[in-house]
Amino acid sequence: MLNLNPNKKSLSIIGNRSRPKPRADLSLTSLLDMFTILLVFLLKSFSADGQMVTNTDDLTLPESTSLKPPRSAPIIAVTKEWVMFDDRPLVKIEELKTDGDLMIRPLQASLQQSRAFSEQLGQIDTRVGFNGTVDIMGDRDASFAVIKRVMYTCGQVGFNNMLLAVYQKE
Repeated sequence: MLNLNPNKKSLSIIGNRSRPKPRADLSLTSLLDMFTILLVFLLKSFSADGQMVTNTDDLTLPESTSLKPPRSAPIIAVTKEWVMFDDRPLVKIEELKTDGDLMIRPLQASLQQSRAFSEQLGQIDTRVGFNGTVDIMGDRDASFAVIKRVMYTCGQVGFNNMLLAVYQKE
């Protein structure tokens, strides 16, 4: 059908062909909102309370029902084969069985270095000074004699607040 309009100088055709074709455009603002909500959700669901500790294959921690989160401190790991300080192997467990002294000399030296560093930081900022705390990650099957020697060495250097790392039981 033709529509002749005397006010307009052009002809217009009324029919299906004159309709605009639908377009599906994505709004950039909506996409940014969606990604922001997704990012906030992922950040809220990620829990990083306490200190992140690495666990080796030959270390199985015991379980605990304690709800108190760990604090940041130097980490001593007693695995099935090694006594380690901050992921550095110090002495083999086999060597400790033959040594009769309670003091573990390589661990003592590492703890003294850590204490001196903390005390130097404490002179700069009192919030991060030496507080005498150390985390001990002992294997579930570790010998009590080895753990006792580690604790004795920590106490002799001044790390008297010893925290034992365990898996939290659900």
